Amino acid sequence: MGDWADFVGVGFGATLGCEIPVGDNLGLIANAGYIGFKDKHIFRLVTVRGEGSSVIPIQVGGKYYFKDQQEGAYLGLLTGMHLFLYPLFDSDTNFGIAPLLGYMVTENIDIGLRYQMLFAKQGTVVVTTGWTGEEETVISSYVGVRIAYVF
Repeated sequence: MGDWADFVGVGFGATLGCEIPVGDNLGLIANAGYIGFKDKHIFRLVTVRGEGSSVIPIQVGGKYYFKDQQEGAYLGLLTGMHLFLYPLFDSDTNFGIAPLLGYMVTENIDIGLRYQMLFAKQGTVVVTTGWTGEEETVISSYVGVRIAYVF
């Protein structure tokens, strides 16, 4: 979504997660995984091929179930780091936060939707003098759909 969508397309991946029940309606969650985003062709005055990227998200958070623990609809929040791996061995790490909305269909099937926001610092470089020290925070985001099998 946003400016990031100008350069990367749809992503697919897998994550592993853990949930620890806390009380009747709360759960503490942690997950990590791998997501690969396809590159895009950008057409302006010339054709430019955008960079695809791979992402390793490592996040922790919580879920609130409207019914009992691990039953029915829930809201949640994840926070943590995303390690971006770009072609030619370049990498970057960004902090992220993601609200969740999901539903436990059965005791073994969980369907969820999240809006992942990633915060990156972008600096300004002046060719003649080098780094100016000016930075601004740029927010990139993506929507994630997850279908999980619960062990």
